[in-house]
Amino acid sequence: MTANVEERIALSQNRHLESWLYPVNVALAKMVPLSLAYHISLPIADAFYWLWTSKREGALRNYARMLGRSTDDERVQRLARSSFRNFGRYVVELLHVQGWSRNRVERVTTQGDEHFDEALRYGKGVIFTSAHMGSIEVASSLVLLKGFRITSVMEQLRPKVMMDWIVTCRAKMGVSLLPTAGTGLHLLRALRRGEMVALIVDVGYKDNGGVPVSFLGHRTYFPAGPARLARMSGAPIVFGVAVRRPGNRFIAYASPPIFSDRKKDAEQDICDVTQQLVDIFERFVRRYPDQWYVFRDMWPGEED
Repeated sequence: MTANVEERIALSQNRHLESWLYPVNVALAKMVPLSLAYHISLPIADAFYWLWTSKREGALRNYARMLGRSTDDERVQRLARSSFRNFGRYVVELLHVQGWSRNRVERVTTQGDEHFDEALRYGKGVIFTSAHMGSIEVASSLVLLKGFRITSVMEQLRPKVMMDWIVTCRAKMGVSLLPTAGTGLHLLRALRRGEMVALIVDVGYKDNGGVPVSFLGHRTYFPAGPARLARMSGAPIVFGVAVRRPGNRFIAYASPPIFSDRKKDAEQDICDVTQQLVDIFERFVRRYPDQWYVFRDMWPGEED
């Protein structure tokens, strides 16, 4: 009984934090220039690290498993706190920038542009996959400046005003955001028009739609959506991230395209493609661990 009461109190506290996270950051974006907003975001991120209990514990468990240490290990806690700070910087970019200009994006170092060109040559659209890492804002802006229209999916956020604002801003940039349920046909149609479909891969364990993979040395489940879409459409998958460097500069990476093999058994092919995608993502997590800001337990079935 006591545990249930504590869980309800924690949930209420988290929802309260979420309700004022949005207006605080919008006000911050309107009042100060981007460079100053980055600095101001640090103490705010530190506060949320301590106050947003469920998210902090999720990050700690993820880093503990990755490093093979306990959640109270000094390095684990340092990485988790740093990931909150990097998430704070990303939120500043999301609320302040709303799509980067060509002049600003041209100062981003890119590696792997040729992989996009290769994927495009097949004429079946491109499935662009990314993760909660670095700056999704910079990565999406780079793609949009290439002339793509993007169709993507997004889980419902709280508060609703934040969700509505993000959908509106993305639409102005050329990104159509759809709900997560029942959108498969819309995504297929976008690919058949030669457009780009963007999907986030590190969304955590789902009761359905996931396939077993090895991630950071542990068994878990990743969404099968990108692989299923690739098999149905024939479109290649490209994984990309824009990671933060000193001075709030960025390096944007794009992977060689991944292809479905229709000669294989369907479910085996989907598992193989998903594992290939996870292997690429894992290399970035190991290289830039504190820039990965997924705050839900990625291995909920495992004991700490």
